[in-house]
Amino acid sequence: MTTMKRIVAGTDLSWYAGRAETRAAMLARELGGAELDLVHVIGSMGLELLRHLLPQPPVLTERRLIDSASKQLAKLARELAKKHHIAVTPVAEIGHVHEEIVRHAEAVDAGLVVLGAHGGSFVRELFLGSTAEKALRKLSRPVLIVRREPRGPYRNVLVPVDFSEPSRRAAQMALRIAPQAGITLLHAFEVPFEGKLRFAGVSDETIQSCRAEAREQANSAMRQFVSGLESGADRVSHSVEFGYAPSVIREKAETIEPDLIVMGKHGQSEWEDTLFGSVTKHVIREAGCDVLVVSPER
Repeated sequence: MTTMKRIVAGTDLSWYAGRAETRAAMLARELGGAELDLVHVIGSMGLELLRHLLPQPPVLTERRLIDSASKQLAKLARELAKKHHIAVTPVAEIGHVHEEIVRHAEAVDAGLVVLGAHGGSFVRELFLGSTAEKALRKLSRPVLIVRREPRGPYRNVLVPVDFSEPSRRAAQMALRIAPQAGITLLHAFEVPFEGKLRFAGVSDETIQSCRAEAREQANSAMRQFVSGLESGADRVSHSVEFGYAPSVIREKAETIEPDLIVMGKHGQSEWEDTLFGSVTKHVIREAGCDVLVVSPER
């Protein structure tokens, strides 16, 4: 992977967004002094609604609103730059929030986009359907969704893998973005059509034999996967477990309590052909920690 030169962090200037702002600034410093673009978008839909509510000429009030947000953003950029000793550029835009964040990230070739899991906009959204989810669908670069208040560098990272190229990129990104962390690779396996095999009268002994063979194949693939990592394999442990992938990942996360989960944007399985397939959707929705979704090679 090339050196990460630029990080883009979206902010709505709410107190909650401070988590994503702080994590982005910390990563910019930890990753060798990457530049940080702090992007705030004034929603065009909100402005349009406001025009119909204002009792006075709306242009002046809109200008005050935009100027005030720009000043607040510039002040925040200065504070982050001073505290973390990095270069921070404030960027104020008007438009659809996720579209402007995506446009800016693509324009500056950002190596990472950092977003909060929730926002403080005038209509608070659930995560699915939010700015982060919409941006994830469109972005062709890694996206970090920040849930927790940053306490320091990431120390404990969980990486669910299916041995595909996106999983390899996710594992490499985990090693890179968390250089002080222990990395746990997790693969969940199942026997195809196991329930139908039982219904068809296949014996438990045969099904258990299939499970044992599937486990052995998964263990072999995991060993090969780990040996193929470019660097940092000494920090990597791995686990192969039987079960439905979202459940296995959730249970593993409850056991090891990671502060970051890293996943590839697309998986090998047919139910993961789109970004918000079963596994990715469940992890993003249920994880209590930060989640990094890594895109395929551009």
